Amino acid sequence: MRLAAGLVPAEVQSADVLDHLDHEEWELVLDLLGEFDGNTWQTPRYWALLAETAIQMDLDEAWFQWRCVESIQGLMRVELTLSYDAEPLPARGQRPTWDLTGNDRRVAALWIESKPVLGPGERATARLRPFVPPAWAHLGRGDVITLQGSSPGTAKIVERVPPRP
Repeated sequence: MRLAAGLVPAEVQSADVLDHLDHEEWELVLDLLGEFDGNTWQTPRYWALLAETAIQMDLDEAWFQWRCVESIQGLMRVELTLSYDAEPLPARGQRPTWDLTGNDRRVAALWIESKPVLGPGERATARLRPFVPPAWAHLGRGDVITLQGSSPGTAKIVERVPPRP
């Protein structure tokens, strides 16, 4: 964890992290390191270190692995709204099909941020991880895409960070 803490830029770093490290409050430090803002300074190595730490602590490393891929492919956050006739949608582990622009259907993994299951008619912020990122390159903030399948809905793109060069 000290290696990961050392990768945090000084302008983002918090004295709390080092304090908690000194007091061996490992889970708290892992949480703090995983919550720092910013998408440009967090490298794949940073997220891989956090994922490995979670594994060693026998904790779920999925979030850190997700962020590792985002640090390479870029970030896409959406405001997802399910239709009223949709089936409940689990927050993670789903790879639904999306209609990007009139019959251009593509697959993207889904991570709903704020709840374990999104119910019919509900709204939540979610992250998408396209399987073929270049096919999604034309989309930007404000664009709306359609979720297909047994849990139909719409997603408005609210944040987009391009892939690393």
